[in-house]
Amino acid sequence: MPDGRWDRDLTLGVPEMDVEHGLQVGLVNALEDAVASGKERDLGDGILERLLDYTRVHFLAEEMMMRLERFPAFEAHVEEHDDLVRQLESTRAVYAAGDRAITLEAVHTLRTWLAGHIRTQDRAFARFIAARGPAAHLPA
Repeated sequence: MPDGRWDRDLTLGVPEMDVEHGLQVGLVNALEDAVASGKERDLGDGILERLLDYTRVHFLAEEMMMRLERFPAFEAHVEEHDDLVRQLESTRAVYAAGDRAITLEAVHTLRTWLAGHIRTQDRAFARFIAARGPAAHLPA
């Protein structure tokens, strides 16, 4: 995801996750565009708030899937989710307190984290689901 576009290697083959990741990447791109064009002062909490809210909802949905599938690496995966939420909350708090200078470096750090998480942690979960078969999570 070096140029902000969706990389094919971010596609996991789990439709729910792929769609949500695409939306999350889109919000990061919107934040980057606003910062790069100098419009971050006009954001208010807009994009940051949506990104934080959407990230929380996405993580909850993903964590529910992991619980249903009894994913053995659940706790480590959730720790990564918690780390990103804390980073986003910190960025939003600084922004809301009046420091409107969100840097491109911060956005790029976020993008790198997100792509790395999808390529490693989320891919491991997608492989776990695939190995169990399409109906493994359904009651017998």
